[in-house]
Amino acid sequence: MINLKKSTLAVLVAATLVSACASTPPQIANKKTYNAPGQELVFGGIFYPDKNQLTITVNDDSIMKGSFPPFTPTRNFQSKYKNISISAHCYFGSVLSSNKGVFGIVAEAVQANKGVSADKCDISVDSKKVETLYFYSL
Repeated sequence: MINLKKSTLAVLVAATLVSACASTPPQIANKKTYNAPGQELVFGGIFYPDKNQLTITVNDDSIMKGSFPPFTPTRNFQSKYKNISISAHCYFGSVLSSNKGVFGIVAEAVQANKGVSADKCDISVDSKKVETLYFYSL
């Protein structure tokens, strides 16, 4: 009975480790700084491909969060940070190219041909584009 419990525990631990290794690492944006009137804004972000979840931050505060609809590489966000209007227009080519099979191959070829395969967000403050965040895998 004790050996059965130890064996079961060993299998669960091994399965957890294997599944943790199988997950896709998040993509992190290089932080960019913008000096708004009266304060400094540091933009950043993280994208979890397995969850299809994107978070945009300002001064390490999460202000925009969402996921991409199926087969849709673009997403627009709007928010306010300390009464400053901030928006992000995001294009994530990896949303399409991560699809398996023929669709993923064709999507990747079309994006490469158009030169739009990067995972990025154009950040605007008060409707003026001020920075571009590029996301990279760790």
